[in-house]
Amino acid sequence: MKPGLKVFVSLLLTSGIFCLGIAILDHGRSGKWLSSAGLMFDIAGIAQLDIVGFFAEILTRYGDETKYPYGPPSHITRRIIDNPDTPVRNWIERTLYYDHQTGFYLIVAGFLLQLAGTWR
Repeated sequence: MKPGLKVFVSLLLTSGIFCLGIAILDHGRSGKWLSSAGLMFDIAGIAQLDIVGFFAEILTRYGDETKYPYGPPSHITRRIIDNPDTPVRNWIERTLYYDHQTGFYLIVAGFLLQLAGTWR
C-alpha cells in the first residue's frame, strides 16, 4: 500500500468536490469549474487504480484459484476487512482503496464533467 497516494487521492477528491460545488453555485464560469472537477476526478481515478494494484501483479497473483482455493491469504484479508466496529469507514476505505471499479467510475465521472464543462 502506498500511503502517500491515499492522501493524494483524498486531496484530489476533496478539490474535485470543491470545484463541482463552485460550478453549481457560479453559473457564469461553471464550464471552467466543471472541467477542473473532471480533471481532478480523472487523476484521482488513475491514482486510485494504482492504489488498488490494478497496474500491478497483485490481482493476478491472488486470483489464482489453484494456488489460493479459499481466497487470499489471511494477512491480505485482514487489510481489507479492518475493524468490524466501524462499518461506514470500512465501506469507504474498501471502496476507495481496494475496489478497482471505483477508479474506473472516477475516470468516467471525470470525463463526463469535462465534457459538460466544455459544452457549457
